Amino acid sequence: MKQARLYDQPEAFAEMMKRQLAESLQIDVRMTEGEPLLLEMDDKIGTAQVSLHDTYRMYMAGGDLNAAVDYLNNIVRNSRIAAEKKDEIEKLDPFYIYPALREEAYAEALRKQAGGLSADRLPGLREMYLEIKDGLTKVITTGMLEMNPDVREEELRKIAYRNLRREGWQEPQMRLPTLLGSCRLEVYMHDTHPAECQFLDPELNKHLGRNPYLVAFTNRKTVMVLRADEAMETLRQAQRLAEESGFRTMAKRSVALMPSPVSDRVYWVRDGKAGLLPPSK
Repeated sequence: MKQARLYDQPEAFAEMMKRQLAESLQIDVRMTEGEPLLLEMDDKIGTAQVSLHDTYRMYMAGGDLNAAVDYLNNIVRNSRIAAEKKDEIEKLDPFYIYPALREEAYAEALRKQAGGLSADRLPGLREMYLEIKDGLTKVITTGMLEMNPDVREEELRKIAYRNLRREGWQEPQMRLPTLLGSCRLEVYMHDTHPAECQFLDPELNKHLGRNPYLVAFTNRKTVMVLRADEAMETLRQAQRLAEESGFRTMAKRSVALMPSPVSDRVYWVRDGKAGLLPPSK
């Protein structure tokens, strides 16, 4: 049975989350004027922004507050860890830097707000660089590089991919049938480090062989791949398989229902190179 929602309006949801966050951390938390789902908080290492957009979207879809509570607890945990490691927060360890894919608009907003670094990678997506260490994930910015002269911007991508290759190829966690008997869905889910860029690296994606396939980077920890036993060599073949197998629909559902969405775009990979697969006309 669908659960009743207690907070149907963004303002009411944001007020509840703001109050809980302020009480848990004993700090000042504010709603941004004109944008209630974007909170600002003054913690012990400075002013930070907290977006509630994805959490509110999931809450409205199912009415379950558990995801919102988990998200809140994660913010509290990370804030406390950051406060304990205040003297280390600006330091970067090159051994723990990885590439990750993010929506183009997100990367651009972060560049304007905090000097976030990113590079062109795929249509609609940009490659960003994260340091993941000791329970903290840091998006690398120009300011961080100024504090870490041994990590130079022109070498950042090489460092990130070196670490990604060190982790090795990550196998899919699920293999599922589709609406077409000739196609199968592979779901890759990663927890220890962002692994989505393994599909864009020639040294790693050779594990998939040379046959063309479709890929969707739907969520920050989930990648969906469509493999086929029939030909996928032409645009028309790839579009037909994307539609008739249900792959494009599954990508849209993943973005709509799962946390931390990235994109529902479908990409067609041939000879190890990915390009956007437009919908059939």
